[in-house]
Amino acid sequence: MRRMCHEYSDVVRMLDARGTPEFSQFSQQLYGSPNDVFHAGDPTLADLGTQISEILENVDRSLLLQAERKDITGEEAVEMLQERLDEAFPDPDRPIRVMLSDGIISDAAAGTDYLKVRKEARFNARDIRLLEVHEGWVHVGTTRNGMEQPYCTFLSKGPPSSTVTQEGLAIVMEILAFASHPGRMRRVTNRIRAVAMAEGGADFLEIFRFFREEGFSDQESYTNTSRVFRGSTPTGGPFTKDISYSKGFILVYNYIQLAVRKGLLDRVPLLFCGKTNLGDMRTLAQLVEEGLVVPPRYLPPHFADMNALVSWMCYSDFLNRLNLDRIDLDFGNIF
Repeated sequence: MRRMCHEYSDVVRMLDARGTPEFSQFSQQLYGSPNDVFHAGDPTLADLGTQISEILENVDRSLLLQAERKDITGEEAVEMLQERLDEAFPDPDRPIRVMLSDGIISDAAAGTDYLKVRKEARFNARDIRLLEVHEGWVHVGTTRNGMEQPYCTFLSKGPPSSTVTQEGLAIVMEILAFASHPGRMRRVTNRIRAVAMAEGGADFLEIFRFFREEGFSDQESYTNTSRVFRGSTPTGGPFTKDISYSKGFILVYNYIQLAVRKGLLDRVPLLFCGKTNLGDMRTLAQLVEEGLVVPPRYLPPHFADMNALVSWMCYSDFLNRLNLDRIDLDFGNIF
């Protein structure tokens, strides 16, 4: 609780520093930097963005993946998502409301008991599935589970330290549910690269040109660049929150993998008991034993029945120990 109070104090200081160089400094303290490493000698998040971008370039050159038309309107998306979230959260007394909004930058945004969809946005079936999983199952689900807590109701509110875990969990769910796609990964990794460029001194126009060179339209490039500099100035350094997606994915995936390896399967669903932080998992497990925190009521199907997830993680644990460069040499004749 003390840590959360300190974080909220830093959030207030960051907001007070809008439009100054100090804004970006507070952002780095709260959310991190693309130049952070997980362990000494490991690649940075900026390296991750570059590596995935190189792989996606090879995928693009294959010409096998065709862009899917976005012919679903905002109104139609609301109807589709409402039906799916009614099924995921079957509580007629406290329903999840899906509504149109013309006041958000992103295509969708989750709240306490609602999901907003940008009115002007256009979607395809894959986009709807991704919003269902990312915004619905994770962001709305963890909020709802936090509200269900008998004592620790603060778990329904997310301080900055929960952002990395929340967004990382959402990306993990996208992957496990086969809801993600190369276009989505390109957006996430390009944000890391753009934030890294801005930290290195690139201004608004340079970041705008970067996105345009990556194949985004002028409007998309402007919107993406605005995300990088929101709260700051065109030359004042980035808002680093967008690195949370990839940073959180790595941390949450490793946490699940280690929990499976150690046989602590009961620790995995606790990721959904509210707006949690990986550093609090041990404490939360103790509070569950004491009856002060209850296990999550709403869980995505991949975590409600963990048989397939455990199988995935067992193989993943072994595959992580293999050297892909050496395997590349062995498979050279095959390719």
